[in-house]
Amino acid sequence: MESKFLDDILYKQAINRDIQSDTDVKDLINELFKICEDYWKSKVTLGVTTKPELKILLDRSFTCWDSFVRRLKKEKWSFSYILEKYSYKEIFMQDDKFRDIYNNL
Repeated sequence: MESKFLDDILYKQAINRDIQSDTDVKDLINELFKICEDYWKSKVTLGVTTKPELKILLDRSFTCWDSFVRRLKKEKWSFSYILEKYSYKEIFMQDDKFRDIYNNL
């Protein structure tokens, strides 16, 4: 049965990846960010999701990313030191549109 927990999904995506080059690492990071974005976007229904609900979804996405990176680090996964340098929240907030949405919640 496939996990519905975001941190588990991210974890499985990372550890099952065959990384041979810098490009592979960049591609993995982009995929992981996309998984996070798809996670919260799939739960948002326009006109139905309230601002507090959206903030909770986003905060949960940020927390799951941090949890997943801690898990990889604890298990001494080879590339955890690279993922540790990235934060889904920091990348999210670099996008002007997303930052404005989050700050207005």
